[in-house]
Amino acid sequence: MADPVAAVEKIVKLGLAIKEAVDTVRHNEDECREIRKRVLRFSAILSQLQQTGMVNDSPAMSGALEDLEESLHQGLELVMACQERSTIRRLISAGDLAKQLRRVKDDILNKVMLASFAINVQTTIVLLSIQAGGNPLLRQQEDIGVTETSHNRYLTNYARVLDGHGRSELYGERNNILAGSRAPFASLLAFREYELSELKAATNNFAYDNIIGQGGHSTVYKGVLNDGNVVSFKTFLESPTLSWARSYDIHLLVSKLQNKNIVKIVGYVAHEVQAPSSSRTMWLFKRKEYQIIKREYFWVEEYMPNGSLDKIIKEPQFDWPSLFRIIKGVAQGMHCLHEHSIVHMDMKPSNVLLDCDMNPKIVDFGVSEVLNDNQITHDSVMSDILVNGWGEEYIDGHFLRGTMGYIAPEYFAEATVSKKNDVYAFGITLLEIVGSISMFKPPMVVEEWAWRAWESGRIEDLFDPALLVESQLMEVKRCVQVGLLCAQHDPANRPTMAEVLQMLYGLKELPTPKKLHYLESDDEKWSICSPPSPSAMSDVSLSPR
Repeated sequence: MADPVAAVEKIVKLGLAIKEAVDTVRHNEDECREIRKRVLRFSAILSQLQQTGMVNDSPAMSGALEDLEESLHQGLELVMACQERSTIRRLISAGDLAKQLRRVKDDILNKVMLASFAINVQTTIVLLSIQAGGNPLLRQQEDIGVTETSHNRYLTNYARVLDGHGRSELYGERNNILAGSRAPFASLLAFREYELSELKAATNNFAYDNIIGQGGHSTVYKGVLNDGNVVSFKTFLESPTLSWARSYDIHLLVSKLQNKNIVKIVGYVAHEVQAPSSSRTMWLFKRKEYQIIKREYFWVEEYMPNGSLDKIIKEPQFDWPSLFRIIKGVAQGMHCLHEHSIVHMDMKPSNVLLDCDMNPKIVDFGVSEVLNDNQITHDSVMSDILVNGWGEEYIDGHFLRGTMGYIAPEYFAEATVSKKNDVYAFGITLLEIVGSISMFKPPMVVEEWAWRAWESGRIEDLFDPALLVESQLMEVKRCVQVGLLCAQHDPANRPTMAEVLQMLYGLKELPTPKKLHYLESDDEKWSICSPPSPSAMSDVSLSPR
């Protein structure tokens, strides 16, 4: 089995070779440029992952990267064929070559999706190993970097939300702009700015025991304010690709939504700190030490005492009615966000927290996007990367929005941002929740496990009949089908979140999900859960044959 690190290096080199070859093609220019855009994006992502140490030696990852490398070789050969004046053109017609180019472009995406699943598996294994070694995983996962977008776009949509329109009612849940609330923290026309001294007093001067979440880009503290309200404080690190102004706009927009399934944002803390200048700066000013003034920020949110949905999935402790209520609550929250043109962009179980009544609330809007009226846009920085290639500034974890395993294929391939990105991530989350109560635990690629079970027509064999009555089993089967519909490869085949709610409540007929796109070409190489019998389903794993 090949070394994954070496495989990534080969893939990056192939990406550069394809980029250079496309510059001199004579035929099928559009198809070749599409392949170049896709390959450059994937190469940049893999380079980033290699630098973070997430690419490690595992059979699943090695097999996935080998398959991707093979597809890139085919892509390079086809692009080079488009450079020829006559010899190759006599052998392959322009139409046939164009078809082969489109086919290999789709094949590359399929292989990248499999590689991303393998990376997600490896990361989970590493984290669980750390946990087993005595370092508990905290409930707030690491934030993924965000790409800067137009500031005016947020102000335009912010004004639209504040104009008093946008009220809807679905199944008894109102999604309003707050004009007042009896909740402990009502949304305001502007955030309250807390003093740093209040934060220190609330957290016992940032005591280690008050840390409730931690990632590479933020730390979350539990605190008690002077009025007795318990809150959480989340650090915000400003960067060239994540400005405070942008973060403020998006959080202010979210704070206007009155929905019990979206976290209440209370306010913020902003203060100046002095940082010593670099040694180079000191040398330029004849070694006189200058102080650089920087600003630090914290977001203040309501405290969620019952942890994350991720913990519930990993440590099943609830019956099906409780889980189904959580599923519908998350769907309600996502629907509310989409009604106001907000795309979360990092929907996953660890970004759903549970309050004292086990009510789910969506959190962490650090990478969210507000759409324009056309409802579909492109990640602006990533679009520049796809056209011009990438540099070191984009290989530092600040260009990919979302979490591996929950990122929609179209964002991987074309940096496309729409509400359907969230629908895809919700589908994966839904299937993970359902899989958590299965007698035969699903592998990390949960959508393939769900597809195999649904295709066989024996979903009921996966669950203990002693724990589910007939009506509940029907709800479970419905959730599996809804999850598969949300996880469709083509965003046009995914439902909206409004339709998802109708399906979950049994008010809309469920379409038949299409076969997972990457399975169409990899059935002979990958097996996850193809259950001819319950006994066969007891040993499921992600591994190439």
